[in-house]
Amino acid sequence: MVRSRLRNYQDRKERRQIFLTLGGIIGIFLFLALFGVKMLVGFSLFVDKLRGSTPTNQQQTQEILLPPQLDTLPAAVNTEEIRISGRTKGDVTILLYVNEQQTDKTKPEKDGTFVFPNVKIKEGFNTISAKAIDEKNNTSDLSDVLTIQVKKSKPTLDITSPSENAEISGEKQMATITGKTESDNTVSVNERFVVVKSDGSFSYDLPLKDGEQIITIIAKDLAGNETKAERKVTYKK
Repeated sequence: MVRSRLRNYQDRKERRQIFLTLGGIIGIFLFLALFGVKMLVGFSLFVDKLRGSTPTNQQQTQEILLPPQLDTLPAAVNTEEIRISGRTKGDVTILLYVNEQQTDKTKPEKDGTFVFPNVKIKEGFNTISAKAIDEKNNTSDLSDVLTIQVKKSKPTLDITSPSENAEISGEKQMATITGKTESDNTVSVNERFVVVKSDGSFSYDLPLKDGEQIITIIAKDLAGNETKAERKVTYKK
């Protein structure tokens, strides 16, 4: 009987110790969760103060600048100097990049517009972009990248018909002009625009007047380069 009571007492004592241990562990975790972060932050600030540095929440925040907007450029030109314009916001300086290299900078007008009047580019394809930077050296992301081609070579223009000095007759009183050029070119016959097919070929029926006349065919590419061909024909009824 005495042993049984003693045994029960020891069991209760052991359970009490287990509960106390678990409670202590839980209490430590709760304390760390509630106050641990604050203590670490406070300790970090204390160390920063001893080192003489400025606390993070007192440092000057970096301003976010919007990238400038560049105006649209033509797909191709036949000159190695172009004009670039755009708009921005705020008191900033615009940095210009040609083929990923900074080549110029300028201050915008009061309304936010800016212009680079004489930008040098090279033959072939070129990329144009810009950034904004303020007096505190905050820099914007890069603007949209524009692509422009410098093309100086003239388009091809092969006239199949009519031949030079051709004599044309018939009731329709017209000449059929056929030929071929690059598919992205435009073609005109005596200042009338002609449809160019996907393979570069074209055909156009041109009304004729009586007698001798000159037919002028012009092919023009995206850069503005032109190739001209002429055919002298004579219409006889």
